[in-house]
Amino acid sequence: MILKDEREGREFLVEYGHKLLETGLVQGTWGNLSVRLDDRFMICTPSGLDYERVMPEDMVLVEIETLDWQGVQKPTSEKALHGGIYASRPEVGAVIHTHSKYCSIFAAAEMPLEVEDTELARDIGSGLKIARYGLAGTKKLTRNTLTALGSASGCIMSHHGMICCGADIADCYDKCCKIEEAARRYIDSRL
Repeated sequence: MILKDEREGREFLVEYGHKLLETGLVQGTWGNLSVRLDDRFMICTPSGLDYERVMPEDMVLVEIETLDWQGVQKPTSEKALHGGIYASRPEVGAVIHTHSKYCSIFAAAEMPLEVEDTELARDIGSGLKIARYGLAGTKKLTRNTLTALGSASGCIMSHHGMICCGADIADCYDKCCKIEEAARRYIDSRL
């Protein structure tokens, strides 16, 4: 899906931020989302604003290569990670980073996620690699996550959470939900 304009991208981020909150994939201000506007720009969620109160005008226009941004709000501290994905993966139209319950268990255990359900594996891949640890918002985190992500739908970020990407925001959100479901099923099957 190609965005019609910047306003549509901002509205999608508000809509899907609410969906992530409603499904428990994010809490408070944790996690972040972005959509690719074009080859030069992405639109990111702002830093430190609650998903329940965020408005389209709060979203931040960020240049993918330079990470220069425009607007009143400061962009997510993970803007370099989002930009790195867009720069290396031209087919990606949206990125979601969460601290969801079940994927966070894998992140805390520094464990890759094996997707055992064949239907889920068809949609998100047979496994998600684990990215080596890096502090939030650092070049090390970006580098380690991009390495683990490669061309996959997502990866687990050691001691941090999960990140996924998709052709557009709807596809990305769907994959995000399926990755969390795969993590839940893996854990539940061992209890």
